[in-house]
Amino acid sequence: MTAPIDLRDAILDAADRLMAQHGFRRITMDDVAREAGVAKRTIYLRFSSKEELGLSSIGRVVEAAQHSMAAIGREPTDPCRRLREMLMVRVMSRVNAVRNYTMALDELFEAVRPAYMERRKTYFEVERNLLTKVLAEGAASGHFCLDNDAETAETLIVATNAYLPYSLSVRELGSPETIRENLSNLVDLLIRGLTRP
Repeated sequence: MTAPIDLRDAILDAADRLMAQHGFRRITMDDVAREAGVAKRTIYLRFSSKEELGLSSIGRVVEAAQHSMAAIGREPTDPCRRLREMLMVRVMSRVNAVRNYTMALDELFEAVRPAYMERRKTYFEVERNLLTKVLAEGAASGHFCLDNDAETAETLIVATNAYLPYSLSVRELGSPETIRENLSNLVDLLIRGLTRP
């Protein structure tokens, strides 16, 4: 017997499907309710508006990336390898989650940008803290040569932000394969700059 899907996730899944098919502007809360098989008031009990629903969709993608980053950070492996994987997952999990959104992502960000920019600070702080732990371990074990773990983590966040789908449109970013290749080259370059000769 499979576990029941959380109602909040079921609503977000329905919204994601509709956004991928029709874009953010064209969908309504009625559409989402029909797609999720729930009453519209049930959606409003969890999401105050269509914009909040969109922000929560973004938040779920970000939280999944952070969960994966945290799991990699805890692995008992070489800090260079962990750092590389964390930076790759940070970007590619987001890219893969939204790759079927063509116009929807641009429309969504147009609608929620001010609120998203506020939340983004918190997202990046969580990710900076995850990276800082691995950098500190790597510095203590002699793998990394750096002056300040937190500042270095911030630099890694800023550098890899260039490939986030929330910074550029899906069309500007290119295919997931192209993004992975370009990101991989960038991450290798960043890590080479941190490692002891």
